[in-house]
Amino acid sequence: MHHSLFLGLLLLLGAVGPARGQVASGPASLAPIDCVDPFIGTLGEGNVYPGATVPFGFIQASPDTGPGSGAAGYKLNRAITGFSQQHLSGMGGPLYGEVSLLPLTGPLAAPAHLAAAGKSAETASPGYYGVTLAPWNTRAELTATRHVALHRYTFPAHEQAHIVVDVGACLYGTGADWNSAQPIGGEVHVDAAAREVSGYMLFQGARDERPLRLMRTWKVYFAARFDTPPASFGTWNDQGTLAEDVAAGTGREIGACLNFRTRAGQVINAQVAVSFRSVAQARGYFAEVLAFDFEPAHQGARAAWRTVLDNIQVEGGSADQRRQFYTALYRVHLTPNDWTGEAPERYGDGPYFENILCLWDTFRTVNPLLTLIQPQVQANVVNTLLAYYQHDGWTGDAHSAWTYEHVQNGSNADVVIADAYAKKLPGIDWKRAYAAIRKNAFVDQDTAEQARPHMGRYRLAAYRRYHYLPTDIAAYKPQSVSRTLEYVYDDACVLVLALARTYGTAAEVADLEARQLWYRNAWDAQTGFMRGRNRDGSWVTPFDPAAHEEHPGGRRYYEGHAWTWSWYVPHDAQGLINLVGGPPAFVDKLSVAVEHYYQAFNEPCMLETYLFTHAGRPDKTQFYARKALANFSARADGLPGNDDSGTTSAWLVWAMLGLYPNAGQDFYYLGSPTFTKATIRLGNGKLVVIKAPASSATAQYVGSATLDGWTWNQAWFRHRDIANGATLTLGMSPQPSGWGNSLPPPSLSARPQADKAVFQDLRRFLAEKRRHVGSLFFAVWF
Repeated sequence: MHHSLFLGLLLLLGAVGPARGQVASGPASLAPIDCVDPFIGTLGEGNVYPGATVPFGFIQASPDTGPGSGAAGYKLNRAITGFSQQHLSGMGGPLYGEVSLLPLTGPLAAPAHLAAAGKSAETASPGYYGVTLAPWNTRAELTATRHVALHRYTFPAHEQAHIVVDVGACLYGTGADWNSAQPIGGEVHVDAAAREVSGYMLFQGARDERPLRLMRTWKVYFAARFDTPPASFGTWNDQGTLAEDVAAGTGREIGACLNFRTRAGQVINAQVAVSFRSVAQARGYFAEVLAFDFEPAHQGARAAWRTVLDNIQVEGGSADQRRQFYTALYRVHLTPNDWTGEAPERYGDGPYFENILCLWDTFRTVNPLLTLIQPQVQANVVNTLLAYYQHDGWTGDAHSAWTYEHVQNGSNADVVIADAYAKKLPGIDWKRAYAAIRKNAFVDQDTAEQARPHMGRYRLAAYRRYHYLPTDIAAYKPQSVSRTLEYVYDDACVLVLALARTYGTAAEVADLEARQLWYRNAWDAQTGFMRGRNRDGSWVTPFDPAAHEEHPGGRRYYEGHAWTWSWYVPHDAQGLINLVGGPPAFVDKLSVAVEHYYQAFNEPCMLETYLFTHAGRPDKTQFYARKALANFSARADGLPGNDDSGTTSAWLVWAMLGLYPNAGQDFYYLGSPTFTKATIRLGNGKLVVIKAPASSATAQYVGSATLDGWTWNQAWFRHRDIANGATLTLGMSPQPSGWGNSLPPPSLSARPQADKAVFQDLRRFLAEKRRHVGSLFFAVWF
């Protein structure tokens, strides 16, 4: 029997019935926007920036602190080198950081290699950043519209005040390799009468590990306008030589310097716009800010952030917990970025999102969250993936600056698209969607690939031949176990087979249905782990389940080891439970994994704590999900790992709400809510209210639940249960009660005794409802 029978009955019956240091000190009623602290994660490995942008904006004006500052270009404890216009949040490698401005005073010796000696009064909030730079005593403030960065510089009285415009700047500008980009050549022009500096720069590299001849190139055009005419100006060349009154220059490390004689407290405003199409298009963006007036733009950015952050209102919890929560929610809205009008010309001017990065990570947390609270954005993301396929041949798994990036494991665009389909996200051409992900599942882009591909799946033909990816298939590290497991789940999502049954052939459906169980081919019953195999079927030796990918014995896994990856069967947790030896054995072994090898900030681990629910132990899920929150804090080093395009932040949002999605499918797990009440405004305006009035540091277990007033005895629910609004009320307890242990979430394999449990729960449900409903009409759907 399918669990959908019980849920069909349940649904039918349910239908009857400002400055950084000040953020944490506010009262419980502090507005969500005032709980955000952009400095959280700017120390450690968070790789985030504190600068000014709007939700999903094209521009991110932020300070840079030179090489070694993480992929976002900034570390709180390093010297500021300038303020550039575009940044990525939470990446493993840097990109952008173009057109850097810096206000300073005094003699100008090496304009391309400047850095402040210190800073003070540094502050940030959504849509705003400010700092005072030493030794110059210049104040820099930043805000942004969607396409324009606004810089407001306040100077002391000085005969030698300058604004330097570094056209060759990028993150980090130290060489064409994965960890950096380098400028190749460009132009700079100064029009003193128009108070404008403009030009372009061609860059190579960044987030690209291919040989130099194959590395991407990307060109950025810009225009910068100032409200104050300079007293004089100059440009510098590749040698760093500053030529006074020279209005144009070409080269790699070039720039311009505007010179002023300033009085004490004098403000000079700048507006900077960039474009990937032309200088003229960059200039056109100045229409967003008709006057050199910083404050209206700042208030506009703040209003945009208030709108998106107000979509989730929480009550209870500590000031630090609210600061963590809303900062995490803020970070979810930093990428991907709305580049509509900035796509390659062949794409036209329809909706287009860029910096769709880390799909191998974001599919787990970010994209399902956007489906709930930003469905139009998520639809645009899916449609952009389909546009990549339509115009360039593949969905890809990561894309930035008009270019595919590498594919880490599987083709996880499949999961993103499946998740949208399962949750009935409108506005998507599903026939085209199936064609796009069918290609990922059936076409090998290069059957002899010796490096990470930039589209498709690595050695797909070998996977289809052997029904797993052999470890000895290539000299390049194959990540054979993690790829096999992701390929299997990607196949299960092409497209939850529902699309395949509608648009695919019978042969395709049969093939994909068979592949759903290929994860078993990586399971070694003797050791009890997912393990690498050779082409002849033999297990790779020696084997150490705790050997990480960097270890010679661990190169079969990506970002983890056997203790990490042996749990990754999202579509068939029950099948995995059966392999391990049944629920008790599964719970025991998973407990060891979570106690000793689990990292909430490492994406392959993120689902682990919720798998206890499949084995009838939702109390373990609640315990470990709550325990994992201790990895985070409201300090500058409070992100325990790379934010990965908001993935870690979105995990924190889900965990603190007490929910978690099984991405690519239509259900959510119930965890342990941090807050006594949370109200989520869905994209359709409906409200999902989660009430847990007794939730506290000690009362972390769910002892009872109701959904819209009806008794709810399962530790999960489907998307349709909340799609039109719902109220979930949880009775919290300091001790486990056995609640929710009889009805497991959906799984490809049937759970032994599951039918009996369903009917027992159904009988109790009907007995309770008979008092309220005179006649029952039953509906069954799958």
